[in-house]
Amino acid sequence: MSVESEIQADLDAPEALLTLDEVIDLMVDQLSDGADHPELWRDFPEFMNHFPDFREAVETRLHDRQGPALPLTIILTVATALAGDAADALARFEPISVSHSQSPLVQGVVFFLQSLIDPANAKYDLTDRFCDTPFHKFDVLEGSSHLCCASWLQMSAGNLEMHPWQEVWNSPAAQAIRESIHDGSFRYCNKTACPFIASGTLPSKSDVAAQSGARRHVIDEALTVLPRGPERVTLAYDRTCNLSCPSCRKEKYAADSATRARFDRLQEEEILPMLRDSALVDITGSGDPFASKNFRRLMERLDAESYPDLRFQIMTNAMLLTPREWARFPALHGRTATLRISLDAATGPTHELIRRGARWDVMLENLAFAGDLRKQGMVDNLDFVFVVQVDNYREMGDFVDLGHRFGADAVNFFRMTNWGTFSTAQFAARAVFMPAHAEHDAFVRVMQDPRLRDPLVMLNDLMEFVEENGGNAPLRERHSLSPFD
Repeated sequence: MSVESEIQADLDAPEALLTLDEVIDLMVDQLSDGADHPELWRDFPEFMNHFPDFREAVETRLHDRQGPALPLTIILTVATALAGDAADALARFEPISVSHSQSPLVQGVVFFLQSLIDPANAKYDLTDRFCDTPFHKFDVLEGSSHLCCASWLQMSAGNLEMHPWQEVWNSPAAQAIRESIHDGSFRYCNKTACPFIASGTLPSKSDVAAQSGARRHVIDEALTVLPRGPERVTLAYDRTCNLSCPSCRKEKYAADSATRARFDRLQEEEILPMLRDSALVDITGSGDPFASKNFRRLMERLDAESYPDLRFQIMTNAMLLTPREWARFPALHGRTATLRISLDAATGPTHELIRRGARWDVMLENLAFAGDLRKQGMVDNLDFVFVVQVDNYREMGDFVDLGHRFGADAVNFFRMTNWGTFSTAQFAARAVFMPAHAEHDAFVRVMQDPRLRDPLVMLNDLMEFVEENGGNAPLRERHSLSPFD
């Protein structure tokens, strides 16, 4: 029995079966799994009505350090928000939100507090929403695999270096993730980071079911074990890169010979067989495909004759995207669904600051080449990516102009994620999208730039900062993409 059911059974009983301390113990124990528990937040008013001293008891425990601080702080924050000013509770909770930016539990609490502040907003009700991603997508990292971008869904489904891909694809963890979509809790998802959830663009179950008979079967039967492998695979296990961007890593990295040998075995034994039934492979979300010896060999192996139905999405910083390099990979020619270029700037000084080791003059030449590939039909779509932080937010509008200049099909903006390269204080100093940041008001003003309403633009997890009536065109509910999608 879940903690919610156990407490509810107690509340429904003619005489109380659990004491207040036992109820708090159960809540703390439940929250120790690190997942979000929206069903618990929904039941809080009844707990508080049943136990008038609920908040005081939690405050006492925190003061006397009787239990883990984070679960107790979360319980007290939710109780305080429900008892009074949710906006003030959210503001007080912000330091914890920043320091636990990838925690589904903490970000789920933020999501709930936001729902109290804006109760009429339908995006906060996920009970009838459906995310198809964990049912068709598989991200392979070094040492773990995920059913979505790991910054949005941190829980691992397993390790392909230890288990066959078929077992990991339908592992108990994978089944639990899919179950959380079916039951509407989305408890393992980072609700403030996922652009579909944050922007309110997740489709309803009925809409998804109407689009596909196969998806209808998955939804109607609440399937968590899937008979087919992933349709889309993201390969992000090799962090080798030609740059050392501060937002991603502390120093330049290249896999050594022993690591490359491990990756070769992984590719031969698991990746290549898995991709035979896949429709799209993303290379890469961890480094640069043209800098990695392993990914270079893989792209050579994935030829049209051996993999006739497979298409590519290439994610690159574009510093190595030259005509000479492109010519070395005929497997990509005419089979690249999307070429995604991560820039994070619209001017030379900012680009070279954020992209340590990059040269703006080379970047402009390679962007022109990428535009030519798009015109020639060598790639179906050309996308630019910009991860927003304090050092670059003022160039967002100019970045849209850059997209037009080189013929991009989409210009994507995302919040910066702390991948462990920053301390909490360092990340807070860069996270200009957080309300407590000194430049937050200036950032919000930049977000009203009419260029950010251009049909090219996808604002993803930044949509909330654009005022609906502040520009020349209405915001569109466009499907969002991860910088690693």
